[in-house]
Amino acid sequence: MNILIIGGSNFIGWWLVELLGRTDHSVTVINRGNHERPYPSNVTHHSADRNDFNAMAEAVGNTVYDVAFDMCGFVESDMEHTVALFGEHTKKYVFISTAATYLEPLILPITEGHPQGVHGAWGKYGSDKLACEQVLLSAYEESGFPAIIVRPSYVYGVGNVVEHETFLFDRISKGRTILIPGDGEAVIQLGEVSDLCRALLSIAETPKGFGQCYNISGNELVTLKSLVALVAKIVGKNYKTIHTSPKDYGMTDRDIFPFDNCTYFTTSDKFSKDFGWSPVVSLTDGLTGAYNEWLNSADQLKTDYEHEDTVLAKLLGRKEVHTQ
Repeated sequence: MNILIIGGSNFIGWWLVELLGRTDHSVTVINRGNHERPYPSNVTHHSADRNDFNAMAEAVGNTVYDVAFDMCGFVESDMEHTVALFGEHTKKYVFISTAATYLEPLILPITEGHPQGVHGAWGKYGSDKLACEQVLLSAYEESGFPAIIVRPSYVYGVGNVVEHETFLFDRISKGRTILIPGDGEAVIQLGEVSDLCRALLSIAETPKGFGQCYNISGNELVTLKSLVALVAKIVGKNYKTIHTSPKDYGMTDRDIFPFDNCTYFTTSDKFSKDFGWSPVVSLTDGLTGAYNEWLNSADQLKTDYEHEDTVLAKLLGRKEVHTQ
């Protein structure tokens, strides 16, 4: 197959590039060329900004791709040229959206038919992704544009550039007190990156799904406080927690903790039924692999403790001291 990846320089996109690099498919990556990692031998790279129509058209040329994966569409304007450019240049267009497009659930788990809009926790990120979805699905309805929408939940794993699991690795390994918003009983769901990329490969290799939206995530659920306990077990250190309300300090949940105090999880049953996929990486194994990679990484994410220190100083009357 002839496969295109738009983006592919960061976490999920690079995992997909490497996965496809181990197949017999011919792969093209188009992005702005802002990283220096070597591409697999079956990958051709072109530098272009997705919002520069002429540069994208030159990179695409006369090629008709079997599948195009859009890894970097975040706002409606990112879709401005998509339908016009790829209407005749791909047989399948897979847009990586997010489960953050859904509104607060009354019934769980969240299915693909759940109402969408501006969620109080995700805000503009989710509504902007929804606007992208609407452009593509409208094009499917109006002209048969071959769109497929994928909605992952929190994605984690080796190489994550978002401070989710690494937030906990850092604090627990340093003996810092973990501030948990609320009672810690909010239930969330994480999906491991290699499982997601296997799902994307199955979309590429299976001739179905046009005009459909699919949730894709792990099938294990965890509360905020049990996630902290699990990470502490993996790190191999004791841990300290304090439950608090960040609003009391003019802050949001994300200012003091890597996940929102919001019960929110989806079901991937529809995707599993259509594509025969299921997650294989357990939460424990996935976090263990991510921790080992983080521990040995020379470029650990820069960490800011300002908000946590402000709250801890008011709660404890002292500044937090790191241990190793």
